[in-house]
Amino acid sequence: CTTHQADVRDHAAVAEIAAGIDQVDVLVNNAGGTFHAPFESLSVNADETLVRENLLQVVWTTRSFLPALRRSAAASVVNVTSIEAHRAAPNYAVYAAAKAGVANLAMSLALELAPIRINNIAVDMTPTPAMGEFGDGDTPIGRLGRVDDTAGAVVFLAGTLSGFVTGSTIHVDGGNLAAAGWHRT
Repeated sequence: CTTHQADVRDHAAVAEIAAGIDQVDVLVNNAGGTFHAPFESLSVNADETLVRENLLQVVWTTRSFLPALRRSAAASVVNVTSIEAHRAAPNYAVYAAAKAGVANLAMSLALELAPIRINNIAVDMTPTPAMGEFGDGDTPIGRLGRVDDTAGAVVFLAGTLSGFVTGSTIHVDGGNLAAAGWHRT
């Protein structure tokens, strides 16, 4: 396993790293970010930043690593997206639209690039060091997500146990999408 550091929003930097790698068995697209803002207050620069950070970097990274993925006997791409790709997200509309784009990209590429497997993990309510703490764990499961919940789904989709899974999304969300507004009382 090797690591490289680059800003994935810079397609040239990603392409430079990819050009030096012969084979990739697993590619995990896990960068992204957002901020709370009403739709009408967003600038064109904010729109472009959200789309570049949440959709285009997945497109560019996957495309850049495609030759190395094709050299693998069982390549897998896992995109870490958000539950917001699958539900309305007032004050996060452009972010949610970009994440929905990632969800559709995975389905489309799963067909176009087979036998490379392309899947998504839609995460919700999981504090990370970059995000800090939030919420009180009001999920159907009754707790916030943990980073290892997401990591377990990545390991599953990257490995042989999911060898017949492609174009799918696993919701690592404590049941929030299924709840559709229902809350534990």
